[in-house]
Amino acid sequence: MKEKLIEIQDELPKQQQKICKFIINHLDDVSTMTIKDLSENSGVGTTTILRFIDKIGYKKYPDFKNDVIKYNFNNKANTWWHLKKSLEEIDGAENSIVNVGKSSIEDIESMLRDIDIEEYETFLKLLLYSDKVHFLGMRTSKSLALYFEMMLRGILDNLNQLSLNADLIYDELLKFKEGDTLLVIAISPYSKQTIDFVKYCRENLDINIVVITDLETCPIIQDSDAHLISGQSKNRYSIIPALTLIESLIIDLGKNQPDSVDKISRLNDIHRENDITTL
Repeated sequence: MKEKLIEIQDELPKQQQKICKFIINHLDDVSTMTIKDLSENSGVGTTTILRFIDKIGYKKYPDFKNDVIKYNFNNKANTWWHLKKSLEEIDGAENSIVNVGKSSIEDIESMLRDIDIEEYETFLKLLLYSDKVHFLGMRTSKSLALYFEMMLRGILDNLNQLSLNADLIYDELLKFKEGDTLLVIAISPYSKQTIDFVKYCRENLDINIVVITDLETCPIIQDSDAHLISGQSKNRYSIIPALTLIESLIIDLGKNQPDSVDKISRLNDIHRENDITTL
């Protein structure tokens, strides 16, 4: 995509050249922009933007944006490249905390701008009305799945953690019933085992599937009943946006369960009585 835009930019009318050059230089940002955002940031009117995307073969802006997302995904450096880049570019403990902190704030703000509130509500309702929630997260998503399930123990009943033993996840299917929900956390690079398992569940079980992921191009989305996009950090690998989504869901699930405060209090008392936690 980028190569095509570079090739045609000089053949375009002046204003279309302007938007074309902006997109070339900000492809990563464009993937999260509405047409209004793109207009405001580029200084080009929405009518010109629509003419431009029509010129390059798109009838609608969302179609163009989806291809930008796919391009960015296919050309995105992997997890370990981001970690390596962070280690090379951040010098000294003082700089690290400042840079990482600022970057995390930017990542969360970006996620909040793009979050689909209706989809969030659908996601929430599917969890609230499930007979049982099964959690799955592999590799770097595993810690998020474990944290999410642990924090919901005082809020929801009938939770099942699949992430602890990847070899046995298909055995766990015997515990799945109609009315259950499979909650998948998939932060790229995506585990093939997760993708295959979700597809199998979609094709063979009558359950709900909800997904928290970082990109619209995540292959699991097509098999889900609801999905939430946390977005990706531009400069480093980060789970902070996904964790923010998870903590928000925990709070909203708790608010919707009348006895959650009492249950959490009882759980806290049990922990203290058995010297599991301190005051």
